[in-house]
Amino acid sequence: MPSRHSSIPFSSPLPLSEIIELQPEEEPWCAGYAPSQGRRCHARTNAYGRNSAMKLLEKGTERLRAGRSLDTLLEDLAPHVLCTRFHQNQASTLTSRWKRKVRVYLDSQIPSVPSTPSTRTARLPSIPSTASTRTTRFTSTPSVPSTRTTRLSSRHSPSETPEREIDERTALLRKLSETLEELRRLDAAEVDEEHSTGSRALRETESSSRTASPGITESTPRRPASQESYYDRVVQRGPTESIVVQMATAVPRVIQAQVGSTSATPVPRQTSASPTGASVSSSTLSRVNRRKVEGNCGICLCDMHTPQQSVSTADAEVTGNDNNENTDDGDDDEEDDDGGDELTWCKARCGVNFHKGCIDQWLARARTCPACRSNWEDLESVEQA
Repeated sequence: MPSRHSSIPFSSPLPLSEIIELQPEEEPWCAGYAPSQGRRCHARTNAYGRNSAMKLLEKGTERLRAGRSLDTLLEDLAPHVLCTRFHQNQASTLTSRWKRKVRVYLDSQIPSVPSTPSTRTARLPSIPSTASTRTTRFTSTPSVPSTRTTRLSSRHSPSETPEREIDERTALLRKLSETLEELRRLDAAEVDEEHSTGSRALRETESSSRTASPGITESTPRRPASQESYYDRVVQRGPTESIVVQMATAVPRVIQAQVGSTSATPVPRQTSASPTGASVSSSTLSRVNRRKVEGNCGICLCDMHTPQQSVSTADAEVTGNDNNENTDDGDDDEEDDDGGDELTWCKARCGVNFHKGCIDQWLARARTCPACRSNWEDLESVEQA
């Protein structure tokens, strides 16, 4: 917007640097206001900024003599006389102050018009004037009190603006700290919830793995704590062979599928166990039939027909067949000839086959069948029964 003084040229106006009270070469300090010190900033401006400011001041003086507007030039001048570290945000405030000083100077340079009788009569306080007349008079010829008010406001505005900015920044920092604290509380709550959920799922998994099938659970005694810790250790089987007993935790599911399809002869359910862990009666043993030698060993999860000495069960994969068909082969001597001394089977209840080396290490920890959890019966005890 062109200035209302742009059409009034001046023959010898003051330099623009004196009008806005700015001497970049003589006072090479920042023109900003330091609220914490209550004074002008003492940081030095760079040489390039001072040279640019001097050129703009000379150009502004020429525009002032030609009666042209200085608004754009003053906006370009402000960043060159402010330090780049702290007070670049005061450029708009500094520009407004300079514009007011230039406006006051231009108003003071307007030649006074001789007052006519009508003008003097209009200015007398006894004669009421309209709102438009008062507005025109105050706009065309500002009085001294208004000039003082403008100078006072321009003098105090830099201090009020930085203080307001400091208050706004303080409030913003307080909100940010509260938000960060809330985020920390939410993260801690999520971690606690995930930990409790993981612990609950682990307990449910352990309880489900310890639970056998409904048909066998009633006659299966509770497994001691020493036996549970057995699954988490590695049992050395010899100088060069080892069995990872952690894989035995999958044995109940694999073998229970085999026991689920029971043999042709029904096995009576044991209602109670004797206090001393005695073997079942000879009438029950006589009706237990050995299952067909096929599939995998329920302990090491290797093929039943593979010699147990040549198998490294630490790297074996679970490839057992869960759909074994029941065959009722009454010739036990013929089954023993197929497996030889490498295989043995449960003579107490289920008739499931195992590697003899595997079952020996199993029985060293627990004298129960890995499949049906009945007390293990050796051939000698069966013959004695």
